[in-house]
Amino acid sequence: MLLTVFTPTYNRAYTLPRLYESLVGQTCRDFEWLIVDDGSSDDTRSLVEGWIAEGKISIRYVYKENGGKPSAHNRGVAESFGELFFCVDSDDYLTCNAVEVIKGAWQSADEGNVGMLLYRAYPNGNKITDISNENVTNFTLKQGYDCYGLIGDTALVFRRDVISRFEFPTFAGEKFIPEGYVYDSIDKIGTLIVVREPIYICEYLEDGYTANMKRVLYNNPKGYFAYINNRLKIDCGVKARFLDSVRYMAMAIAKGKKRKIRAAVYPTLALVAYLPGWLLYRRDFKRYEK
Repeated sequence: MLLTVFTPTYNRAYTLPRLYESLVGQTCRDFEWLIVDDGSSDDTRSLVEGWIAEGKISIRYVYKENGGKPSAHNRGVAESFGELFFCVDSDDYLTCNAVEVIKGAWQSADEGNVGMLLYRAYPNGNKITDISNENVTNFTLKQGYDCYGLIGDTALVFRRDVISRFEFPTFAGEKFIPEGYVYDSIDKIGTLIVVREPIYICEYLEDGYTANMKRVLYNNPKGYFAYINNRLKIDCGVKARFLDSVRYMAMAIAKGKKRKIRAAVYPTLALVAYLPGWLLYRRDFKRYEK
């Protein structure tokens, strides 16, 4: 099987039908749809069981206790069968040729490619993803943003044998860590094939992670520190390290953990970053203090 389309979901029975219909309409059927239900209390299970009974596409449903998207992602990777792994959120959907585009692009892959990057778009067709460098065909995700003019959220497809090497850490009392934690680790292994075609259609719902990201980060500081420290270890150059040290200090100040300066990957930079970190804290996190 070429592709596992993986969807983590939590109380999204009201959005899943749109994604289901987009998968039923695929021009290439070389995929499975793996749904990991992260403890939903709505009618997600019965909805999915009805689709499984229809038999229109290959669907597998896995239920787990609520633990957040990172733990659902870990479970999804472990349960997947496809050569490639593609996370599609429960409030988004795909163009009818998405799997066909992925299959065609992957035929040009070599051993140095860990996956591919494709474009996202809004339902009206406007691109969310763009790359100013028209000639680049391969890069790591961080290179894309830092060096090649990549902007916006992207659709990422990874080799299952690569992404299965990495798990999101879990922390007691927390349910989120930025996806970049795993993506940064994958960057160390190889590059992504760049495919300039929108196949992933999304809206940013009011109850989604994206619309509430600052609050989510504030409520999951251990996950955020793990992400920033992992990023600092791969940052190239003083500027990148300084900017991430500012982000590190903003969270440290927000959580009253100024002593974390000593625990920083670059303690001296963290100390220098204290004032801009305080300003960032005031802008992004202070509003969430009780």
